[in-house]
Amino acid sequence: MKNYLWLIALLTLQLGACTAPQHAVDTPPATADKPAQPKAAAAIPKRPFPAESFHQLLVAEFAVRRDQFDVALDHYVQQAHQTRDPGVATRATRLAQYMKAQNAALDMAQLWAELEPDSAEAQYTTATLLAQNNQPLESLEHMERVLKVGGATNFTAIAASSLNMPALSQQMVASAIDELIKRHPQYGQLYVSRAILQQSQNQLSLALASARKGVALDNSDIQAVIIETRLLQQMGKHEEAFVRLEAIQQQYPNNRRLRLQYARLLLQKDLNKAREQFEYLLADTPNEIDLLMSLALINTELNDYPQAKQYFTLALATGTRNNEARYYLAQIAERENQLSVAIDHYQAISIGDDYIAASNRMAELYSQQGDNAGALAMLQQRRQQHPDLALRFYLIEAELLLSQQQYQQCHALLSEALVQHPNHANLLYMRSLVSEKRDDFALMEQDLRNIIAQDPENVTALNALGYVLANRSERLDEAFSLISLALSLKPSDPAILDSLGWVEYRRGNLNRAFSLLEKAYSHFPDPEVASHLGEVLWMLNQPEKARQIWQQSLEKHPNNPLIENTMQRLLNDSSDITTAHPPGQKAQP
Repeated sequence: MKNYLWLIALLTLQLGACTAPQHAVDTPPATADKPAQPKAAAAIPKRPFPAESFHQLLVAEFAVRRDQFDVALDHYVQQAHQTRDPGVATRATRLAQYMKAQNAALDMAQLWAELEPDSAEAQYTTATLLAQNNQPLESLEHMERVLKVGGATNFTAIAASSLNMPALSQQMVASAIDELIKRHPQYGQLYVSRAILQQSQNQLSLALASARKGVALDNSDIQAVIIETRLLQQMGKHEEAFVRLEAIQQQYPNNRRLRLQYARLLLQKDLNKAREQFEYLLADTPNEIDLLMSLALINTELNDYPQAKQYFTLALATGTRNNEARYYLAQIAERENQLSVAIDHYQAISIGDDYIAASNRMAELYSQQGDNAGALAMLQQRRQQHPDLALRFYLIEAELLLSQQQYQQCHALLSEALVQHPNHANLLYMRSLVSEKRDDFALMEQDLRNIIAQDPENVTALNALGYVLANRSERLDEAFSLISLALSLKPSDPAILDSLGWVEYRRGNLNRAFSLLEKAYSHFPDPEVASHLGEVLWMLNQPEKARQIWQQSLEKHPNNPLIENTMQRLLNDSSDITTAHPPGQKAQP
């Protein structure tokens, strides 16, 4: 009983503190943007609670001590409205924020702000919650009250909170900030807030002028300087941004946010200096994952693999972003030709963004080691373990079989996949490639037409079918129509230009073919395009230019069968090039 009476007495004192005459205002959450202490609120006279309210508040206190926060919050919210006591409203607001109960937090904060209109903390808290609730105009009103009572403000956060809102809403916020500037023309943060909105509307020059006005009024506003330098970068004034940020960073060497921005800017200019800045930041927070990953990636880029591996390993020890760290460790192992180590890292990657990519790389590494069976077994096992990812594993396995020229097995696999995923465009397209290798022209055309039936503007299928018709049939007008449609949907695409050039060649339009193929080759000097362009030049009685094109391509792609076969066919056709002619055109007299 003694302990119980002692607890009642203690709770009574605590509840009394809700209405104590020396009620102090807490500072808003400390950041680089809000360093100043708000002024203390006026004293609130004590007044007794009704018996029922006192009982309900005791219940709430007991609930807090038993971690029954939802019960406590319900009682506090009810009693805050009933008693209209600012202390109860304050306690309810803080508990709701702790519980991330946004609706209750906003309700209580607004009541608190009403009861304590001169409290910087009450007004700041209400402004923040209103901004989070997509009510920026109301938020600005409360933040202005913070400004009037001398508290630390954050108008820039309110401006930023409106950036995902419709254009009309953003314009209303911009107009409200302009009105605030008229009332408080010497308050720099308002100009910075306007700069944020102008930047989002791509009014970069106006935004830069606003940001600089803010800096001129308050040169200690680090956020204003950061926005200024970001705008300079966005406007392509990288050197000016660097000089500005370097100077301000030297002026405030202990500001972490500023140093971080400086380090990020150095990533574009000097990786070694950037590494120094990130190491300086890491010294204060040695387990911060973003800094560890940044340093790991910088060292990877600098080819300092021992350091990179050390930082990636430290990142793994934090237990966050493990898949990403392991993926990069695997990449480093590949560069160091430690294929087994790379496979181990890829193998350890769990389901997530990097899982499919890691599986793909594992399959390729198994193949590089001559273990094609192991690669296929791994892919099949993962496909069975993760049915929701089966389609992607089917495609990876099919690509592997196609690269191994296992055409029959690849065809069977894709046909099996199409039973489970009928008419899937990627599977149909992959099977069309395999059908070409198997000389199954009918099935190839069927699959491509199936894709086009589902998506009449599928550029890849239109171009592929048109090229096949041009290359393996005499249906040249049909091929021309398909490829022309593809080019109209994707103008200037080198692959489609090559196809159209080839069908024009097959139709006997040599000059038109040359024009198209020359344009394709200038953008995409692929061996296939080179073989086509060379053949057209050959037929245009320009054998030296043809040989030059082929030789240039062979230097980059030695022993390429497309070019070698083209050269052999044309040379064997006749020693007199004037007797050779493309399909669709008779030899010139």
